[in-house]
Amino acid sequence: MSEGMLCTLTAMLLAALALICTSMIWLMVKGSRSRVTFSFVGCQCSLLLWIISQLIIIFSESERQLLIGYDIGNLGISFIGSCWLLFAVSYMDRELSKPLLYGTLGFSSLIFLAAATNPIHRLYYTEFGVGGIIHGPLFFISQIYIYLSMLCGIALICRQCFENKQRSRGQAVLLTLATSIPLCINLLTLVNVITLDFALTPLSLALSGLLVLIATYRYGFLNVNDVAFEDAFNTIEEGVIVFSRRGRITYLSRAAKRMLDISEKTDLNSFISYISELSERTLTEDFDYAEIEKDGLHLGIKHYHCRDDKGIAVAQLVIVSDISRYYQLIEKTDELAGARQKLAIERERNRIAQEVHDTAGHTFTMISSLAKLSKVRLSEMPETPQLMELNGFMDETEFLARGGLTQLRCSINNLRDDSFMTTVTAAVKTVTDAVRDIKTELCIQGNEDSRYAFCVQNIYSSFRELITNSVRYSGADRIDVIVKFLDTSLELYVFDNGKGCKEITAHNGLRGISERTEELGGTALFKSGEGIGFSAVIKIPVPQDQEGEQL
Repeated sequence: MSEGMLCTLTAMLLAALALICTSMIWLMVKGSRSRVTFSFVGCQCSLLLWIISQLIIIFSESERQLLIGYDIGNLGISFIGSCWLLFAVSYMDRELSKPLLYGTLGFSSLIFLAAATNPIHRLYYTEFGVGGIIHGPLFFISQIYIYLSMLCGIALICRQCFENKQRSRGQAVLLTLATSIPLCINLLTLVNVITLDFALTPLSLALSGLLVLIATYRYGFLNVNDVAFEDAFNTIEEGVIVFSRRGRITYLSRAAKRMLDISEKTDLNSFISYISELSERTLTEDFDYAEIEKDGLHLGIKHYHCRDDKGIAVAQLVIVSDISRYYQLIEKTDELAGARQKLAIERERNRIAQEVHDTAGHTFTMISSLAKLSKVRLSEMPETPQLMELNGFMDETEFLARGGLTQLRCSINNLRDDSFMTTVTAAVKTVTDAVRDIKTELCIQGNEDSRYAFCVQNIYSSFRELITNSVRYSGADRIDVIVKFLDTSLELYVFDNGKGCKEITAHNGLRGISERTEELGGTALFKSGEGIGFSAVIKIPVPQDQEGEQL
């Protein structure tokens, strides 16, 4: 090799060395401290050792110096395939398994040991010396492994960039060229397609270093901000979607993909149509906010237009938020407000009920007591027609007071708590519990369900009227009540052992019972006689078009 050619080759190797060192330093400063960066820097270190070895080789004057140069180069070459494969796996955001890590690094170590111990077995280089080198079988085995590792790594990077769209395609192209160009030149040299007096492969590494620098500067290769932003978007609960100027998705976070069931192939028009359908309103490309309900979740869709300094739209950003918690809080707030209102009403009703009980109840009791005392005093007087008439008035007054007191108790119970109006059984028990002066027996037959809810108010009003009449007029000391829940009807039987009457005259009370019952398609029968008390039978048909739930 001429002196001019040697100087030129040395300058080119030094330039390649400078570019590789610069790219390594830039990556360590600009890149993130992650396994992706460290594995790629490992690839750069392997290339760096290869270039250093070439500088030593071209200035070697003895076989020992030549051996040292080749050992340094073999150290870099042995591990470049493993480092590149580990980098590609990390680049795809995959966890490195221990078998892959130990297997690749272990095989690379065996390749280096085979090269370093070649003077012993002569299987890596069958002939080695200043006059020339002939490669052995172990050399070609190592080359096959290195090329397969590099090709697999290139395939993984291209798949990550071109299919998943999570990285820049330009970045993938530059990285692929930076790796494949030295490989192709080295392969052509090994098969004697390229025959030169010097090794061309190390010089191609200068171009590789330049391509890596461009990828770092232009596309933010391994930039800590890019990595941090992507990790942050994939960690937060909100979904993030970025549309390009042409309406194509350039970024889709995992949360957005999960909440909306969309893919990277969805364009902006399809996305807007999809959101319009879920929100049940027509949206345009200029919409700012929309709410949708999907899979039981309430989602808020915020739409932003990203513009440059000149006001030109360069991208569109969509933020998807789960606002189900907000709706739950609204429901709880409404429930709390309703509960507070109900509590306030309940307190006021109780206050009114207590006031009515204290005033009207006391008045009815005093009237009844005074009527009894008046009857006692009248019984001590000589019997006259006027006295008998007055005594009848006192009886009527006592009956009215007792009946009014019973009705008052029912009304107060209704005012304090109307929850009994949900079932027939509770409504009937409320009336019987209000009776104090007459023994009342209640018998429930059958099981009540929701089919009978339609007549609760009717039964309550009618039964209260019957009990009040018995307390007022019958003079009875016992009332028997039977409620039958049948499959086709509801039946109510009321009997007292009072004085009865020869003929029943239907006034407003009994007429009201009959009218209310007939409105529901039922019948109301009343029966009485002197000395046999009073009885009433109410029968109401139950609709059969729905199945009742057991209460």
